[in-house]
Amino acid sequence: MRYAGQHVLVIGAGHSAANALLDLAHLAEQAPGTRISWAVRSTDLRRTFGGGDADALAARGALGSALRRLTDSGRMELYTGFKTASFQQAAGSLAITARDGRMITGVDQVIVATGQRPDLTMLRELRLGLDPWLESTAALGPLIDPNLHSCGTVRPHGARELSHPEPGFFTVGIKSYGRAPTFLMATGYEQVRSVAALLAGDFAAAAEVQLQLPETGVCGVSLAGSPASTDCCGGPAPAGVDACCDQDATAKAAAAPGCGCPPAAAAKTCCAA
Repeated sequence: MRYAGQHVLVIGAGHSAANALLDLAHLAEQAPGTRISWAVRSTDLRRTFGGGDADALAARGALGSALRRLTDSGRMELYTGFKTASFQQAAGSLAITARDGRMITGVDQVIVATGQRPDLTMLRELRLGLDPWLESTAALGPLIDPNLHSCGTVRPHGARELSHPEPGFFTVGIKSYGRAPTFLMATGYEQVRSVAALLAGDFAAAAEVQLQLPETGVCGVSLAGSPASTDCCGGPAPAGVDACCDQDATAKAAAAPGCGCPPAAAAKTCCAA
């Protein structure tokens, strides 16, 4: 096995990194001498660990909970706030240095799970409309921006948001999200249904997007790693409640429409999504 008995460093804080770490922990039980290190840029892992039982997607919640247990077990070395600056090879192993001068030494293997970027080479002759940062379709970018949608909320979208200036050309599936890491298969199925309806001439069906994505159960957690805001419309919603924050939960309990947050507060929080 490639990683058995090796010192393996995993870099990244998404689902791919989580799965790699859990697989390595399982390998370490079978192959003594396997050493695991985990480096992340953030100093706050709440987004990575997710909402646990509050996550509407059970498998996603279970993944984060398993990673939290592994982290708490002390079976791996955790480096938070680690912004990689360089790799050096010395004495048959790697040394990875952060911008603040910290080093992880004696590394044999590195698993880099730091995101993806769509390969648009084959589409260079087409007129594309892309979000300049995410490289998703232009209209979809603001709806899926991971800096804004910390609750996992994504507005319904279909053929209109997936189109390009090139007539009759649409991007569906994970490539429609560009660099955004929040794509779910349920999203892709609905995208294809909407686009197929449009191509078949059923414009009403194409516009009637039938998408309800499960929320993560994590509200108001900053990507920059700062603590969750306590003024996020009263804080996170109670576990198991279909609401984006505490005030939203209160409003819905009173049969009131909308978020229930003051406009000034909503503009700064997940409720603005």
